[in-house]
Amino acid sequence: MTMYGRGEAKNVTVDRALRVLEAFHGREGALSLADLSRELNLDKSVIHRILATLVRRRFLEQDPVNKGYRVGLRMWELGQAYISSSPLEERAASALAEVVAPHPYATGYFSTLDRDQAVVIRTVRGPGPINIYIDPGARLSAANTATGRSMLAFLPPDDLEELFPQLMKQRKHHLGETDRSILKGELKEIVDAGYAINKGGFFPGIGTVARSIRDARGHPVAALSVDFPTTPETESLWHDLPKELGEAADDLEALVRALPD
Repeated sequence: MTMYGRGEAKNVTVDRALRVLEAFHGREGALSLADLSRELNLDKSVIHRILATLVRRRFLEQDPVNKGYRVGLRMWELGQAYISSSPLEERAASALAEVVAPHPYATGYFSTLDRDQAVVIRTVRGPGPINIYIDPGARLSAANTATGRSMLAFLPPDDLEELFPQLMKQRKHHLGETDRSILKGELKEIVDAGYAINKGGFFPGIGTVARSIRDARGHPVAALSVDFPTTPETESLWHDLPKELGEAADDLEALVRALPD
């Protein structure tokens, strides 16, 4: 069994309820019963029973006028509990603030890996009137971003192999690329260098340097990254950031390894 739970028994009711909640990720407006039934390919009667329970437990709210559903207070409370229980996140935010402070136009990110996606947990603006900004909670393809690849490169081989079909779908969609050996070669280069870079390959005109944070086994738990516009004024960052992010990540790894399992 891998870290992704291959072969685990599934509770169908719980799984359906979680799928309903996941449908609201990244949505600003309300979703109707019909929207959810169509998106999840589940019967309306099944969805309705799940929604009634989630509304009663305040994980969702129902608009009294249009009868649509939106994320409820309990979801926000759980999110805040996650933030407050993560000493790594606060330390990472402080470390990123120090890294980006001397670099105009740079923005720092603390992210984690959720299967084939890099999820932004914290965004830290650097100095300058213009900054690149990705909202916390945003999900980015792990195969196409330096942040994602910095973590993929250090996954246990079996876990990485399990993800490869989806990673290659990302590469094909973004780059038209179907050769697995290219991505594998990039990941090996990251292991050898200790960090990942992206020179406008995901967002045109945007450079990224990323460094994973690894546990005592060498497995990734998160990543630090910095985005900046690729201009002559920022050319020195390709040299400076690998060292600066590396030092910050080393300090955070010491914290990770001191935490209980």
